[in-house]
Amino acid sequence: AYSDLTQLEEAGITIYNSFSGYNEGWYFNLHPEKGNPALKDERVRQALAYAFNREKLVQDLLLGRTGVAATDWDNSPWVDPTITPYPYDPEKAKQLLAEAGWTDTNEDGTVDKDGVELILKYGTTNREVRQDTQAVAQQDLAAVGIGTDLQSFDADLFFSSYAEDGPSANFSLDIIQYSDSSNFPDPDSSVWRCAEIPSDENPAGVNTSGLCDDKLEALFVQQESQVDFAARQQTFYEITRYIYDQAYWIGIWQDPDLFGFSDRMLNVKMSGAIPFFNVHEWDVSQ
Repeated sequence: AYSDLTQLEEAGITIYNSFSGYNEGWYFNLHPEKGNPALKDERVRQALAYAFNREKLVQDLLLGRTGVAATDWDNSPWVDPTITPYPYDPEKAKQLLAEAGWTDTNEDGTVDKDGVELILKYGTTNREVRQDTQAVAQQDLAAVGIGTDLQSFDADLFFSSYAEDGPSANFSLDIIQYSDSSNFPDPDSSVWRCAEIPSDENPAGVNTSGLCDDKLEALFVQQESQVDFAARQQTFYEITRYIYDQAYWIGIWQDPDLFGFSDRMLNVKMSGAIPFFNVHEWDVSQ
């Protein structure tokens, strides 16, 4: 746990951050039939990003040992370098909600539209830092009038497939929090592909946001056949910028692997792709 790092360092342990493609973030249920209608409006998704003080969360919960994630490709050469995380701006969040028709008409503290309160089912695993994140996010979102129904699950259950009625795959949640790095260091990902939407006919599908966006699909198809690095990189610049602008995914923190070594260890280097790639060079001081 991040809370243990200071004590470990005081005991003579050197901590190495090894970014291995993981970025913690929010996926949204955008399934055409089972998704929350409120989340189909990009202004509502953007409002969620502006409302959540993720920089403070990273400083408080993760001791400033990492940064806020802007995209699911952070710390890789595939992300548009001009992208920065949405800043904390609750007034901007309120403005976007109002533009989308969500206002607190009955003055109960939660915005509503057409008689429906904006209360989102927010689920993740029962890992302590994730549950702490839920509690912080709940307070921040409540401050702009967004209610949340917090749910947490054992990891085995949370990541169960559609066939197993897993809560992250059966479209029963509105916000799904986790980190993933299925093909790292290659940037290709199945989680945005139309053919990967879980269903009775496709119970093993991994697109648990249920999104099928024709523009995004075309870009992923395009990169599949690009063998020139520069050309494929430009395609991923488009992919990362588009997902960011649409707020299809909201990053919370860059999620490195943390390794601890005695400060007597020499020549230690770490790689996210192959952590112990130079183990033959390691040594111990006398």
